[in-house]
Amino acid sequence: MSRSKPHGDVHELAHRLAVLPEPAMRSAMLYEQLRARSPEEGAWILDVLATAGRAGGKPYDVSLLAAIELVGSDRLEYTERRALFEAAERLGLESCKELLFSSEVDEASEAAAAPRPLVPGTRPLTLGERKSLARTWKRDVIERLVVDPHVDVVGLLLRNPRLTEADVLRIATSRRASAAVLTLVLEARRWNCRPRVRRALIRNPNFPESSALRLVGLLNRTELREFRADPALPDRVRAAVRRRLTAPS
Repeated sequence: MSRSKPHGDVHELAHRLAVLPEPAMRSAMLYEQLRARSPEEGAWILDVLATAGRAGGKPYDVSLLAAIELVGSDRLEYTERRALFEAAERLGLESCKELLFSSEVDEASEAAAAPRPLVPGTRPLTLGERKSLARTWKRDVIERLVVDPHVDVVGLLLRNPRLTEADVLRIATSRRASAAVLTLVLEARRWNCRPRVRRALIRNPNFPESSALRLVGLLNRTELREFRADPALPDRVRAAVRRRLTAPS
């Protein structure tokens, strides 16, 4: 099977995905397209989406996000994911393998749910109280809650219309943020399209390596060159960056 064989079909599929208005609709359509094909054909599709999507150009920027959402969801069952991964391994489709690569996302520690003060020296607030405050319009409260370690609090904050990109970058760059919290940032539609947020997530050592590998596919060549010189990145992520840089544009 030739590597160029599926490009025409995938280009048409990418256009069909891009015109859908909701991310959930795109990932659902992509899933149905993969189910209708053999694992080998599905692996080719994912590989082309991941490879073409690295430059961020339309329609592959949107379709790659659909692929990222799909492989990060429960919709793609373990047996289906494994079949696609094994097909990609047989065919040498590294971009597809990086997209599908999975590792356990660390759960936030039980201590994250323990009462904690909003301001040092004041009464510790329960998890329920902090969740309630996460819906606030008050900037000073939001700025204090962005360091909260609990995923429920962060999840509510990410949906708060008063949250700014600067707030999200504080979460994404925090070395205290758990993998689960950082994954919430990745899944937030309002923020996962922001280049600065993506770069911050990739650089955070607590961000799941599997997710970092997927985001590498969304970096442009300037960003790739910047990451190539970053010694703090995991070996697999640096290898993916180098592979993107040496691939024909």
